[in-house]
Amino acid sequence: MQAIWFANAQFSGESWLPCDGAKGVIFLISGQLNLAGRALQPPYFMQTISTQSEKVTFTAGTVFCGIRFKPAGLAHLQKVNHSLVAPATLTGIAQALAQHANLDSFIDLLSAHLNAPKIHHQAIEHTQKLIHKIINLTPLNTAYDHSPKGKRQLERYVKNTCGITAKHLARIYRVRQAKQLIKDHPQLSLAQLALECGFADQSHLNNEFNAILQITPAKYKKLIQQ
Repeated sequence: MQAIWFANAQFSGESWLPCDGAKGVIFLISGQLNLAGRALQPPYFMQTISTQSEKVTFTAGTVFCGIRFKPAGLAHLQKVNHSLVAPATLTGIAQALAQHANLDSFIDLLSAHLNAPKIHHQAIEHTQKLIHKIINLTPLNTAYDHSPKGKRQLERYVKNTCGITAKHLARIYRVRQAKQLIKDHPQLSLAQLALECGFADQSHLNNEFNAILQITPAKYKKLIQQ
């Protein structure tokens, strides 16, 4: 798991959920909430694999919260039959939140499951180690070379648990690196940025950035500068 979050919208609005190659659970407590044009319904919604940024829109007074898993995290919990992701557990959490909704209550409802003993699953653990290297921008070939499992086997593990290839996951995190560099160093030219993040050229950066984040790097840079 990488995040537990809670939102209470005072006004209607919209935002973009950044792509991270992972899945999550959203609990809609009140109001109206749309994700990528789809109206979400109580008691909870299982998010599909995130391969590009998605727009979320909400009405004033909407209360919603959720859990964000790491890439392959949900698959791991499902594989070992973890209580946290059992439908009965998620429904029970949603029902309790309908009676009393705030971040502290949400954490309390999750706490019994968060402290459950860890169940080991070798294939998943090898996958997670590889994914950790990808997230930390280790070149794929280097990540494969440092694993006790073969490249083809690891590729199957990642595809089965994440729903996308290791190469696709690496693309997502290279774009996320570029986004962060724009935020931290807006004075960098896009040509310099492409070089820093390992893109073939500025055109390659533009295409990848727009495909995954749904905005060009030039437009994102302008937003940051404003």
